[in-house]
Amino acid sequence: MAVVVSAIYKRSFDAYVVPKMKELHGIDVAASSMLSAEALARAIGQRANPQISLFTLDQGPWQQGKDVGLWARLDTTAITNVNAIPEKFRDADGRGVSLFNYLTGFCYDEEALKAAGVQPPGAFFDMWKPEFKNRIALPQFTNTFAYVTLERTTQLAGGNPAQSFDPGFAKLAQLRPNVRTFIGPLGQLIQLFQQKEIWLAFAPQLSALQAAAAGMPIRWKAPTDGAVALSQFLAIPENAPARREAELLAELMLSPEYQKVLAETDFMVPSNPKVQLSPEFAAMFPVTPEISAAAAQVSWIEYNRQRVALSERWQREIQG
Repeated sequence: MAVVVSAIYKRSFDAYVVPKMKELHGIDVAASSMLSAEALARAIGQRANPQISLFTLDQGPWQQGKDVGLWARLDTTAITNVNAIPEKFRDADGRGVSLFNYLTGFCYDEEALKAAGVQPPGAFFDMWKPEFKNRIALPQFTNTFAYVTLERTTQLAGGNPAQSFDPGFAKLAQLRPNVRTFIGPLGQLIQLFQQKEIWLAFAPQLSALQAAAAGMPIRWKAPTDGAVALSQFLAIPENAPARREAELLAELMLSPEYQKVLAETDFMVPSNPKVQLSPEFAAMFPVTPEISAAAAQVSWIEYNRQRVALSERWQREIQG
């Protein structure tokens, strides 16, 4: 059975899911890792004759696929673990479900802030404080987290992203003195922290935990006015080959057992609230169930509708 996964969790997928599917069901799983845009293009290209039985991809590209009718309705009598996932992390039409979440909040260099006598940020707009001048990294718009930052800024500035992003652009323009650089892939954050070029970024928990695992004093915390949740969605194409095998795979991937491995190996936030993390890992994992439950969602419909125009405006007004 051929499936598409993301490279950011393929380590735990290969180590746990692939052998467990063979052990439990005698099914061989061949997994390819792709960026979400590439996975979407592959699903569209194969829609008349699907060769891949299951996809996982970021929620924005997943939404684009849903809009053009790519995904089948998930059978919750076969994939019973779907029922454990909170409603806000499931498609209302049943055509996808969150496998795991990224929680976007503050990644900061604890030692650098202490040495400079600067308090870690609390509320979202603390990033605008003058003590962070030239010490913040923002994403380029090719990085999805730029849209997350824009939308959250718009909301907290009193705007409505469904009507206008003007309040967000205006507020972010005021942040420009504090921005040292604009990053592409998230991996660049670790290098910037390591080189002591930045002190702070609005980024997902995995960036901070990966840096901490490499020995750097990087911490993650949710803003007092809330983190932002992004999901990696799981979907099965219409007319997928090996449909029953794909359902067995989805059931395993959403199980508390694999979700625990996913968290403790790849630092992802489980979608299944039944997961019981080991006490040692839970003590250092910064994303609590309460933080996840309170997190804001992303308006992917607006992103897909306005992506090109927003990218051009970001380049012109914020990055340029």
